[in-house]
Amino acid sequence: MRERTFRTISASVVLAGLGIAGFIQIGNDQPSALAEINAGDTSTTASSVTSTPEETSTTAPQPFVYRVGILSGITTDNFWAFYGDEPSAWNAYVLGPTKPALFAEDATGTLEPELAATEIAPTFDKDGWRVRVDLNPDLRWSDGTPITAHDVVFTFETVRDLGLGGSWGKAFPESVESVHADDDHHVRIEFKERPRLSDWPHGVGSAPVMPRHVWEAKVEGSSAEELYEVEDAGDVGGGALTLSTVEDDLIVSSRNPGHPLAHAPDTVEYHVFPDETAVVAALVDGSIDSTLSPGGLAGPSIEGLDSNPDIEIVNNPGNAIRYLGFNLHRDPMTDRAFRTALALLLDRDGLADSIAGSGDPAWSVVPSANSAWYDAESAADNAARFDGQLADRLEKALTGLTEAGYAWTRTPVVENGEVVAGEGLTIDGRPPQPLTILTPGDAYDPARPDYVREIADTLSLFGFDARPVETDFDTVVELAFTPGEDGELHYDMYVLGWTLGDPTLPGYYGALFASDGALNNTGYESNDFTRALHAYEEAFTTDEAFSALWEMERILAIDLPYLPLYTSEIAEAYRADRVGFGHEIGLGGLQARLGGIAEVTPAD
Repeated sequence: MRERTFRTISASVVLAGLGIAGFIQIGNDQPSALAEINAGDTSTTASSVTSTPEETSTTAPQPFVYRVGILSGITTDNFWAFYGDEPSAWNAYVLGPTKPALFAEDATGTLEPELAATEIAPTFDKDGWRVRVDLNPDLRWSDGTPITAHDVVFTFETVRDLGLGGSWGKAFPESVESVHADDDHHVRIEFKERPRLSDWPHGVGSAPVMPRHVWEAKVEGSSAEELYEVEDAGDVGGGALTLSTVEDDLIVSSRNPGHPLAHAPDTVEYHVFPDETAVVAALVDGSIDSTLSPGGLAGPSIEGLDSNPDIEIVNNPGNAIRYLGFNLHRDPMTDRAFRTALALLLDRDGLADSIAGSGDPAWSVVPSANSAWYDAESAADNAARFDGQLADRLEKALTGLTEAGYAWTRTPVVENGEVVAGEGLTIDGRPPQPLTILTPGDAYDPARPDYVREIADTLSLFGFDARPVETDFDTVVELAFTPGEDGELHYDMYVLGWTLGDPTLPGYYGALFASDGALNNTGYESNDFTRALHAYEEAFTTDEAFSALWEMERILAIDLPYLPLYTSEIAEAYRADRVGFGHEIGLGGLQARLGGIAEVTPAD
């Protein structure tokens, strides 16, 4: 796989994790903003309060301006292009809140109605499978135009007629045969077959909806390339925000009064800074209220903010995994006994507690903080494979290695609670070659080099000469994912991480572990895993998908193409004297919530 391909796919994985159209919970208990503000009117005026017959005073609340620091501007103001072939995190931060969907991701990682009035299940009759969706009649585009079923139909037909790719293809999967407007507030979606969970409510249910009255004339007769090149189209917002102005160092969005989010800011300012040092300085001097960056703030930046009483530092679980990857086409990594022995002796619980920058120990690829999909009992079963007293774990490891042809002149043993390293290791009568473990240096992630050293030390207990190799991130990616001229990948092991995409329906298992997966650089192949993956991807219900996901996790815990190490944490900071958030931010932090637009309020 070439590096360009890897980066394109990886960007889409990260992008999905930002919840493009679905970052706002529109619960049925939230009052509609339209009850208080007329569509198209962005002003808010308090009613007069009479204190005495002679004295009357009028107070008007100050507009709430939320100021966010980002490290790059947007590459396009065209949502079609952003969702199609320009999926950067910065585009997602700014453009994501401007378009609605039938269903949106809430703070717990599940889908809740947004444009849709209620949840709805597919039905079947003699004409096939379909869903009929009632739309909330109160929602408006930011220019006051009602959002209707015709907008949903227009978006679908544009994607199909122009063959739009990128995330548009996932949003309207091939199983969707047609979309119809039965009237302004009723959408009918016809499926070619029974819709899988990834088709409905995921897929088309979470697809962004575009305003027909703005784009219809521009789309007519154009190609995908021509549509993507349109600039300054006069687009309108249908999500919580609408984009107002775009400059090199400042992007401004305004609240869409036609969206029923109870407390969106009146204005969101995205201040563009050249680097993290500059954005942290702006946070300290009060020029901004919070920051947005896919990885959060680095350790040194956070340490420099500790003493500021006006700045709140928060750590949240990242929607990500850190792992040790094995080249299964090289000995001894190809031996499952080798991988299992390492997993038995590596103290993942202890390392997560002792190494700064790591989160919880990982016993699955799905993060423990993804409450919608994590199964603590199944994860505990995975962990139990590697539990027990040190002597018992070593004995189990040595039994597997011996059966695989490993021998020692002096076998590793436990003495005084510690393993005494073996000597004279041979595999099928031959001494093993030195092994390398690649990782980015501590400037990128200080926990990874510490883990690599611990992994190397653990392998040395079995008699291996394992050598940590710290280099820059791009070099690790190049070596781990880009074949040489001979078509082979030239690495032994490496420590990297993945941002895991849409938490509402984890979609990374096929890419990472299918035999033809676009990101399967380990060379993993398993018929059992293939069957479980098929069951997962073809699931019709959440219960079916949940069961299949944990069957995949069970198989991965046995085969160990990856050794999951720890979940990441994301460190962020905001001005507590300026803004606050109504609840624990949760999985992915502010980054996954596009700055917390749905939760942010002025400080008390």
